[in-house]
Amino acid sequence: MMTHKLQIRRLAFLFLISLLTTALYAQVGERYVCLTLESGVVRCGYLTLDDGREITLETPDMGTLIVPKVNVIQIVDAPEGTQGGGSGTDIELSDRMTNDNRALQATRYFFAPSAHSLRAGEGYGSLCILGIGNVSYGLSDNAIGGLSASLLGAGVTVKASTQLSETVHASAGGLAQIGWSGGRIVFPFVNVTKGDENNHFTIAAGYLGGTTDDSNNADEIDSPMLNISGCVQVADHAWFMTENYYFFKPEFFPVNMVGSMGLRLWRPNKQRLQEYAFMMLIEEDMNVIPVPWISYTWPF
Repeated sequence: MMTHKLQIRRLAFLFLISLLTTALYAQVGERYVCLTLESGVVRCGYLTLDDGREITLETPDMGTLIVPKVNVIQIVDAPEGTQGGGSGTDIELSDRMTNDNRALQATRYFFAPSAHSLRAGEGYGSLCILGIGNVSYGLSDNAIGGLSASLLGAGVTVKASTQLSETVHASAGGLAQIGWSGGRIVFPFVNVTKGDENNHFTIAAGYLGGTTDDSNNADEIDSPMLNISGCVQVADHAWFMTENYYFFKPEFFPVNMVGSMGLRLWRPNKQRLQEYAFMMLIEEDMNVIPVPWISYTWPF
């Protein structure tokens, strides 16, 4: 009888251990983390196993990854879908990958730039259904260079940023573009941004100049403008944004004001940002023309 009871207790004990192990495994598997390795590389994914010697991740870009724990110098929780990066001994970039204040795209709103900068080696490409596309790359921690194209023409972009205080940045830059049918456009700007990469607002001044074509009778483009934009993070993968312009001398379209508001969403399964906005073109007689804005951004 005692032997039978002992067997029952052992079975109950093993059953309890099994339940605890299953619960622990499930809890570990639900964590999305980023590991910083000794080399400075960051790897991110679901933590499925940590037995003290090895860590197993299910990553969105490399599948199952097993890392010796002795090579890991930092483990932090991260938003689902976060991808790692960094190379060599680039610990500073690796730390940035797991920074809570880091945003996948903080350097611009729908179109208007903020004063935040990409870090050296970071970049993104974007495409809008209105026929606007660009690629930008961090030349240094404070300078961005890029290429742009639209229905009006193609050209280059540049922006240099500086940090004025812990939460205030300023930048200057511009767009230089050659029209498809001739002419040229230059668009220098200066701006000031307050806030971190996820929550901020920007005040900017710019000047749209150039000519409509290369003929002797070309119209001169002469349009100073002001811009106010803002971004607020409303969920782990969502940001509300607004972008607004006032043109003192409208060009191309007879509108003095342009207002827009919408959402930027991160799609982990597609590894891209999607932006949906509603723009309002306000003419001199206050007539309002609605225009949808849909764009896609691929960080790299």
